[in-house]
Amino acid sequence: MRKNLKVITTIPPYAPFIADIAGHPIISGVRLNTVMPLKGSIEEMLKRLQSILGNKEIWIDLKCRQIRTSHGGSKFFNSPQSIRTYEIRGKTVVLDPSDPRTHGVLRTPPWAELEITHKISLDLSKGPVKCYFQDGYDSAYLVEIIDGNRLIMLDGPKRVVGGGESINILDPTLAIEGYFTETDHAYIEAAKKVGIHTFMLSYVEQDSDIADMRTLDPDAKILAKIESEKGIEWAATRLGQCGPNVSLMAARGDLYVEVGPAANRILPALRKIIKADPNAVLASRILTSLRNNSRPQCSDITDIECMRLMGYNTIMVGDDICFDKDTLLLSLDILNAIG
Repeated sequence: MRKNLKVITTIPPYAPFIADIAGHPIISGVRLNTVMPLKGSIEEMLKRLQSILGNKEIWIDLKCRQIRTSHGGSKFFNSPQSIRTYEIRGKTVVLDPSDPRTHGVLRTPPWAELEITHKISLDLSKGPVKCYFQDGYDSAYLVEIIDGNRLIMLDGPKRVVGGGESINILDPTLAIEGYFTETDHAYIEAAKKVGIHTFMLSYVEQDSDIADMRTLDPDAKILAKIESEKGIEWAATRLGQCGPNVSLMAARGDLYVEVGPAANRILPALRKIIKADPNAVLASRILTSLRNNSRPQCSDITDIECMRLMGYNTIMVGDDICFDKDTLLLSLDILNAIG
């Protein structure tokens, strides 16, 4: 006999409809995306959410080693003063500060500078490395890294990138400095003060990621987000050694980009995660057709049922459809009907 479907949904911290969402029968908890800007202290915001949500779990999604843009987003790179030339897939690309390209009425240079929340290193000796944005729908070539956290991009991204957006760099030489960000530490301390101990950890890939969280909060209940090949291998071989209060999340947003957009990559990855943890949560790319229409696509509905048949009985709704009350409630009604 199948279990009833449970849902965790992302909530904007100041949305006026949080109480309506909390009262939906399918909701087991909510997720707080820590890249969303705050107008007061973290502690005040968490206390307010506790008063609204009652006994619903509040999951704090820590960014950890996920590469994200700093708040302030993207800007155009006004130096160096000299012209630079790069080879991208046999094509010569010139970074020339005096020769902007034209998009409509806007004149923008053919490169951008992105500041990120971590310091990274990457072997660029063989040429630019392609990076992905916006769930893989946008891309650019990384040609230089300045001071570890300023990325110089060519041939994209095709839009202004906002603060807190993720960047996928798939090159095997990528090294990321540290795990928890300063914002992560601030949220952990504030959460402990108000009695919240439920955390999602992004890009879990090794035992020390779990151990470091327990050092910061020995009472932590952890959802380990699996978002990379390294994470899949860790989940398959090491999850059982991590003790209690650790479960997995198949975080399909970044996972699909990281493993590659092919059926013979993403499906085995999802099967490995649910095999490692029969209670694993399925997250992201849920009912995405509701972004643009109140009529869901057939593939969105059958996707949920197929994931249930694979073994996933808890679903997390992501950022893409959480900002509009009607859209979010519609998604919950659809999930409730399926479940």
